[in-house]
Amino acid sequence: MSTVRCRIAPSPSGFLHIGTAKMALFNWLFARSQGGTFLLRLEDTDADRTEEEFVQAMCDGFKWLGIDWDEGPPFGDEPEKGDFGPYRQSQRRDMHHNEGMRLMAEGRAYPCFCTKEELDADRALADAEKRPFRYSRKCRDLTPDEIAAKGDTPFVLRFRVPDGETVVEDLVQGPVTFNNKEFDDFIILKPNGDPIFHLAVVVDDGLMRITHVLRGDDHLTNTPRHIMLFNALGYPLPQFAHLPMVLDEAGKKFSKRMHGANVLDWRDEGYLPETLINYVVMLGWTSEEEGREFFTLEELKHLFNINRLNKSAARFDRKKLDWLNGQHIRMLTPENLRDRLLPILAAKGIDTSGKSPEWLTKMAAICQEKIPTLNNIIDYVDFFFNDVDAYDPKAENKYFRQPDSKAWMEADIRMMSAAEDWTHDALKAAFEAEVEATGVKLGSLVNAARLALTGKPVGPGLFELAELMGKETVLARMNRALEYMKTLS
Repeated sequence: MSTVRCRIAPSPSGFLHIGTAKMALFNWLFARSQGGTFLLRLEDTDADRTEEEFVQAMCDGFKWLGIDWDEGPPFGDEPEKGDFGPYRQSQRRDMHHNEGMRLMAEGRAYPCFCTKEELDADRALADAEKRPFRYSRKCRDLTPDEIAAKGDTPFVLRFRVPDGETVVEDLVQGPVTFNNKEFDDFIILKPNGDPIFHLAVVVDDGLMRITHVLRGDDHLTNTPRHIMLFNALGYPLPQFAHLPMVLDEAGKKFSKRMHGANVLDWRDEGYLPETLINYVVMLGWTSEEEGREFFTLEELKHLFNINRLNKSAARFDRKKLDWLNGQHIRMLTPENLRDRLLPILAAKGIDTSGKSPEWLTKMAAICQEKIPTLNNIIDYVDFFFNDVDAYDPKAENKYFRQPDSKAWMEADIRMMSAAEDWTHDALKAAFEAEVEATGVKLGSLVNAARLALTGKPVGPGLFELAELMGKETVLARMNRALEYMKTLS
């Protein structure tokens, strides 16, 4: 087993965002490609924003995508697993507090008794003098006697930022150097003893022995603080990789308010999880095979290479996502596709209980090359389960209201009635023989018949759907269509 240990640490304050899914995916793929360990940790210390329904929504999103975890908290119907728990940050408060107090005991942090009013006054002065606000460090060098004299006065704990520079040796961005003068002596513990994010995340990563932190590049400016804390606490420093955020089609950050920001929006629209995994990985990673865009999950586990991560942001491209979804649908076995389609049909009130598994598999197979999303199946098969009571107006004008329309339908009925072998191949041969004998266009015969059987101008291939529909139903619908055509002026 590799020593690589990666994590995703979302805040359960909403749905699983597409950007969070991207970071989870990259950490997960890196761990899997290295035979390492992938952890899930919930940063749920913000009690006002954390709801258990959001915890469940995140669990549903990860599980739909197929991103599993080796260590993590009780999550949805998953039990806690792993030896470095608890894996909910809210349950680790004592660890954070103790490590903060250790830093104070070692002189790497100090109590700050400055009041909000004092800090607001300093901030107002900085604004008036048109300079950035910096904490004055007035409490930095208080003596033990001065601290003792404060008694029970509330205080925050500030980290004592060292002099010099901090270099982030980033696996994506390259070396990034920060002058420590840019950073205040930042707060690590609140007056009530609760940790600030910077301390909590470093303590958790350190005690959980995280070796690699792959996260959004919006965290890059936080990383110097984290490196200082890692060093002060004596933890091994993980390697960092900061990745561009997901941009929408307009080139802006993918807003939480946008449809599609929630990973489960794509599930509800009939996209496959395999598709979203394939697409999202290309929003920040490039294969060594130039131009390749289609990947299965198993292939990605073996092909993923951290050295191929991209530094520049990529825009979300709906057309490419749609194309990929079609490709992944074609890759499914008919049985697998059938099983994914049945819940969608049931949700739309279509009762499939009267059909055998074999029939339903054939139904899925004849639509497999046609549907761009799973949800499109409704328009491609509803006529198998419901009678046709209306015809598409444009198609009706084109195939039912032409001078030769009745002749096309009569020919269709004659051929179908004479068919002894009710199979795709036999029906196709009969239509081709009619075309050869009469010179009528195949499209006229086929499209008129499809409209009669389905009420629609597009759908599965005529011969495939006719075979599945059965001879009796086919002839009944064609004769009904012919009678309808006779009523048209």
